Amino acid sequence: LGVASEADLLVYKVCRNDGSCWADDVAAGVDYAVSAGVNVISMSLGGNSESLVLKNSIESAVKANILVVASAGNDGPEKGSIDYPAAQSVVVAVGALAEDETVPDWSSRGVNDGDYTIEEKEIEFTAPGVNVESTWSDGSYRYLSGTSMSAPHVASLAAKLWNGSA
Repeated sequence: LGVASEADLLVYKVCRNDGSCWADDVAAGVDYAVSAGVNVISMSLGGNSESLVLKNSIESAVKANILVVASAGNDGPEKGSIDYPAAQSVVVAVGALAEDETVPDWSSRGVNDGDYTIEEKEIEFTAPGVNVESTWSDGSYRYLSGTSMSAPHVASLAAKLWNGSA
């Protein structure tokens, strides 16, 4: 049933069937979510370079008091191996956590400097990201691993808190 089974979902497809995404399509999805009045945006996608058009859309969402959550990426274990848009300081970046509470080698790392100030390329949370049961494109369920599984956990908890049901 998921973490926030009472939440209303608006789902936008912004990537192609092969998983590749264009920044302007992702930005259009963010803009549409803002216009729809959502409280939380969750993005299980990312890339190595920042896009100005997507950055601007995300900053507009944050100015509208929308919490933006994104997967950190699967480029670990090197320090600073975080993908955009999660690397933006206004985005809640989420890394993966295994069942034994360890961070898998493949989970991206931020450049967290321990100063308790959220800055560019820092990861705020880790969440379950190894062997997570999820839906699949054919309507079935599969066990998947990656920070794309982790970000929805944090976004769902935020939605629950926002709704006052946590």
